[in-house]
Amino acid sequence: MVSLCLVFFTFYLLILSTEPEAPQNFTCSAKNATEGKCTWTPPQSYFDRISLCYWISPDGPNCTPQDKTQDGIDLHNLRPFTNYTVVLQARVTGKVTRSRNATYTFRTDLAKPSKVNGLSASRKTENTIAVSCKRPNQLNGPEGKYYLEVRTGNTLVKTESRPDCRFLVADLQYLTEYNFLVSYNNTKFAGPQESVTASTSYNAKALIIFLVFLIIVTSIALLIVLYKIYDLHKKRSSNLDEQQELVERDDEKQLMNVEPIHADVLLETYKRKMADEGRLFLAEFQSIPRVFSKFSIKDARKSFNQNKNRYVDILPVSYDYNRVELSDINGDAGSNYINASYIDGFKEPRKYIAAQGPRDETVDDFWRMIWEQKATVIVMVTRCEEGNKNKCAEYWPSMDEGSRVYGDVIVEINEHKRCPDYIIQKLTVGNRKEKASGRAVTHIQFTSWPDHGVPEDPHLLLKLRRRVNAFSNFFSGPIVVHCRCVKTAPGSTRAFTPAPMRLSGPPSPSAPVASRKSVRRKLQCFPCLTLLGFAQYILIHQALVEYNQFGETEVSLSELHPYLSNMKKRDPPSEPSPLEAEFQRLPSYRSWRTQHIGNQEENKSKNRNSKIIPYDFNRVALKHELETSKESEQDSDESSDDDSDLEEISRYINASFVMSYWKPEVMIAAQGPLKETIGDFWQMVFQRKVRVIVMLTELKSGDKEACAQYWEEGKQAYGDVEVHMKDTNKSSAYTVRAFELRHSKRKDPRTVYQYQFNNWNGEELPAEPKELVLMIQNLKQKLPKKNSAEGNKYHRNVPLLIHCRDGSQQTGIFCALFNLLESADTEEVIDVFQAVKSLRRARPGMVPTFEQYQFLYDVIASTYPAQNGQVKKSKHPEDKVEIDNEVDKAKPDANCTSPPEALEKTSEGDKEAGGAKPTEGAEGPEHAANGPASPVLTQSA
Repeated sequence: MVSLCLVFFTFYLLILSTEPEAPQNFTCSAKNATEGKCTWTPPQSYFDRISLCYWISPDGPNCTPQDKTQDGIDLHNLRPFTNYTVVLQARVTGKVTRSRNATYTFRTDLAKPSKVNGLSASRKTENTIAVSCKRPNQLNGPEGKYYLEVRTGNTLVKTESRPDCRFLVADLQYLTEYNFLVSYNNTKFAGPQESVTASTSYNAKALIIFLVFLIIVTSIALLIVLYKIYDLHKKRSSNLDEQQELVERDDEKQLMNVEPIHADVLLETYKRKMADEGRLFLAEFQSIPRVFSKFSIKDARKSFNQNKNRYVDILPVSYDYNRVELSDINGDAGSNYINASYIDGFKEPRKYIAAQGPRDETVDDFWRMIWEQKATVIVMVTRCEEGNKNKCAEYWPSMDEGSRVYGDVIVEINEHKRCPDYIIQKLTVGNRKEKASGRAVTHIQFTSWPDHGVPEDPHLLLKLRRRVNAFSNFFSGPIVVHCRCVKTAPGSTRAFTPAPMRLSGPPSPSAPVASRKSVRRKLQCFPCLTLLGFAQYILIHQALVEYNQFGETEVSLSELHPYLSNMKKRDPPSEPSPLEAEFQRLPSYRSWRTQHIGNQEENKSKNRNSKIIPYDFNRVALKHELETSKESEQDSDESSDDDSDLEEISRYINASFVMSYWKPEVMIAAQGPLKETIGDFWQMVFQRKVRVIVMLTELKSGDKEACAQYWEEGKQAYGDVEVHMKDTNKSSAYTVRAFELRHSKRKDPRTVYQYQFNNWNGEELPAEPKELVLMIQNLKQKLPKKNSAEGNKYHRNVPLLIHCRDGSQQTGIFCALFNLLESADTEEVIDVFQAVKSLRRARPGMVPTFEQYQFLYDVIASTYPAQNGQVKKSKHPEDKVEIDNEVDKAKPDANCTSPPEALEKTSEGDKEAGGAKPTEGAEGPEHAANGPASPVLTQSA
């Protein structure tokens, strides 16, 4: 037994004294820039343990023990493009540790370098800029090069590369801001770009030379112009040959070569061209000749035709090659002439006729043209009178007349429909000399085009286009479009016609929607001196941008139900529905206008919500009592131009003018009064001649005040205004209060009605939308009727005031719904998108959520249900309302059912007792200004 132990111990000592074998087949390789892999075959002889070490000089080694049976390992967190020495060691531990090593060296892969450091740019000369930087902290590869990109805006100017980061960029444009982008490339990967901005200066020497040259050229040009004016007068007085050249220059060479604008970059291109006060647009516009000299105008200049042109002292307007020729009458010279020209549409020759507004002497010729050209749509983009000046003859019969004869043409009027922006008249046109039956002709008079200028909202142009397209068809003759003279400042004919050229086809993201060159070729067909106004040129582009961004969002009531059903479907379910996508396209208009007045320190306490501050351009300005008392005792619907000067001197109240459906009339959206602003609230009601107040909130929301109670029993005085609550009637849905307002310096009292809608939590949607619609339809009976032929540009009367807690949350829904119901009743169409878009422009926080947006669609759909494909208009529920008279509860008939006119009759009785005459309802205005009624709102957007 002892000998066996001795043998075993001797064997053990022999093993400990023997060196282990080195690991076999040891190799390492890089997997990528930060990872490697090593493999080996463990020694066949005995060893205690095995460990692996790797390091980068001068860093210390990173050693990890390995399992004896392990034959490989992955290395992590390595540095890119770095040499690693890996040692695999097998050990035997006894009195003396013995080991054998296997060594392998490998390099990790390249990776992206880090950004350059210390990038700077400095101007060396007027148009030379030096750009320098320091090397990146991590090259992650071999020595490479530095790359420089020079850009201005979105345009790449030049690129350079150098082994060191020292660039000298010369020959740049003067007075231009450049963006310099520098990156490092390690032969395989490019690092992130760092950018720095620098601007070039002006060319001092060239400027001096240019000024001297400009003085010389201006002097010469002035002499030439004076000579040309003299020569032109001389030629006119001498009645020279009609074939003489009008403009001695090459029109095609003068025109700028502008590339078509694709739909996907239309907005960016528009913004770029509008920069610097529209400098690029102006250059394009100015390149269009006022007269295309290659087209003759002999017929228009003949003496027997000149009295048919509205302005005989201005160049005649119809080119010979495309003028509309009438049939000859008994060989009468000039009987075939009318001041009108054919205009091509988009892939449709002679789609339009651009005509001068008829004069009294040319009305017969105008109707002869309508009959001979088989026109079925007339678009009138002017008024018969502007500022007591005759702009166009009234060339159609009135509804009282019924019909009128113009030469051989008989015109009968069948229908006259007035809408906010236009008037539609249905006519029947016949000819006494022909047996053919009469033709239906639609006359559309666009009333929102100002006499001097353009509509503020390009959407109006698209709206007019939709109305015109709705009445025209494939078999119709040309669409006749006229303003007053086709060629002078208003320019409404020429601005309306090019826009449909580019909108006729279906929109495509890859198609060019605004080809300047193609529109220019169409404009060659226009009458002479057409497209004079730069504003009209901009308007065409704005209409294209509006159409391209938002598309068609108007829908007729007859199509609303299937349309809304499809808009709510999600296909696929993970994507937003078309209705959600439409809401997401709505502009937010955050901080698009200044809010200085409401944010002044002395006014901050007058705001319930610091995020809902009225914009300065359309806030309701309150006159001081002294100014109010100086006004005439007789109320006038016209406010002076001084209203626009009240911005700085007036008192502040958190209220905004909001456009109503019946332009230029406006509504007021206001926050619920605070206790300290109740007096200002009633001053606003009096000064703006408010007829109806709509209150959409309770006095408290939970334990917080939502609105101060701004009425009391009996009489209350607020400065010079005395408020007397005359009556209170309450139904299940809303409460109606009647107030009598008197001013200490005025004789006649005013009656103001307050409609308080019950049970609407501001953070939720109304539980009973039908009751809200019921209240709207009833309160409309208290508002002025919209049947006036003429509006007032400075209309101070604001018959409707709406308020909730902050003047936006519930007020926005109400204003949108009010306008949509008016549109549905009047035109049988709605446009929720444009209604909400208009409100967001007017006041922050209007209709902020998709739920509110969808609610508007749903309420209109439920108000106008579809039956057998036809819209069933609900009767206005103004016949009977359950009324609870809170003031006269002691009377035996206080709780009986009474008509909604009860309050009105009561107030009228009070007026008669006091000797006051009720003010007649202001009729709906027809006015050229596309803007709010208040002078404060008519400022340029």
